[in-house]
Amino acid sequence: MEARFFSAALIAASLLSLGASHRTQNFIVSAPTPDVARAIGDAGETYRRDLALEWLGRELPPWQDPCPIRVHVGPQLGAGGATSFMFDRGRPFGWQMTIQGSYERLMDSVLPHEITHMIFATHFGRPLPRWADEGAATSVEHDSEKTKQAHLLVNFLTTGRGIAFNQMFAMKEYPEDILPLYSQGFSLARFLIAQGGKRKFIDYVGDGMNWNNWTAATKQHYGYQSLSELQVTWLAWVRQGSPHLDPQSPLLASRDQASAPAAGMQFASTAVSAPNQVPVHNAIAGSDSDAGSWYARQRDLARASGRPGSEAEAARNSSTSPPIPAPDTTEPLIHNSLTRPQEPGTMQPTVIQWQSTPPPMVALPTPQGYY
Repeated sequence: MEARFFSAALIAASLLSLGASHRTQNFIVSAPTPDVARAIGDAGETYRRDLALEWLGRELPPWQDPCPIRVHVGPQLGAGGATSFMFDRGRPFGWQMTIQGSYERLMDSVLPHEITHMIFATHFGRPLPRWADEGAATSVEHDSEKTKQAHLLVNFLTTGRGIAFNQMFAMKEYPEDILPLYSQGFSLARFLIAQGGKRKFIDYVGDGMNWNNWTAATKQHYGYQSLSELQVTWLAWVRQGSPHLDPQSPLLASRDQASAPAAGMQFASTAVSAPNQVPVHNAIAGSDSDAGSWYARQRDLARASGRPGSEAEAARNSSTSPPIPAPDTTEPLIHNSLTRPQEPGTMQPTVIQWQSTPPPMVALPTPQGYY
């Protein structure tokens, strides 16, 4: 316990040395200027309160350990963030957050996205399935960011990069082709939230994890008899352009009779119909093609070098903007961790990372340790 407080003191001291700082009840912000530090800290508290009320119906109690936030702000910086923390008997601690981007995207997308992850970690006391965590966090971003994800989704589904639901729900870690998970997770979260709201979604995710049976949870909360039926109905909705849903929607009323549509959108092992008149943003689609995406470049560099951490190192060397540094910690971080077998009393570090699209100038941390 003493070591933890000592570590927190060291983190706070290091943040104070990086520039202007601002302390709130739950955050210690380090930023280039006092105004930015104050704005981020105050907005963080507002998002923490308002988003908890939206998702949970109640405010969170103050965190025992405030979260240090390192802020890199500039009009040309790619938007992104990384948050790390650990769990000790169901309580997250050791928060560290680094965010980067233009001031507008920091305030309306990156910060609420990262804080949503923290609210979920506090509420559930353990890591969530990646699709649900990232999908829900993306749903609170600015409309411009959500529109990008909707456009990217169509591109992924029509180029064979979609993830079949039986695979996506079983994922314990981020997939190697990570961007489709963000777009698809956001779309599915939006689809489910439209059928009962955010609190129902929270109950669904909680029961799915507790029961370790997503089919049963899906049937209980949303009436779909299987993940396959949910997938088919969701795809029909995407095919229509992801329109607004209400309880009387013909799409939902006919879900029990849903059958697999004709080929067009390619999942890993399932063919479904292509959307009608859904625009694809060509600039975005071209920016993250498999051959030239940020993720693909760093993955290939890492494989070539064979060194742990080489992804982050390569990104730091090639980036034209200040990268997001790896969180300070004396413990090995578990990258892409979800629920794993764990000895009683041990603590499992977790890293949540996010990038806007396109992400060519962001270097997110690649933790050393267990994978």
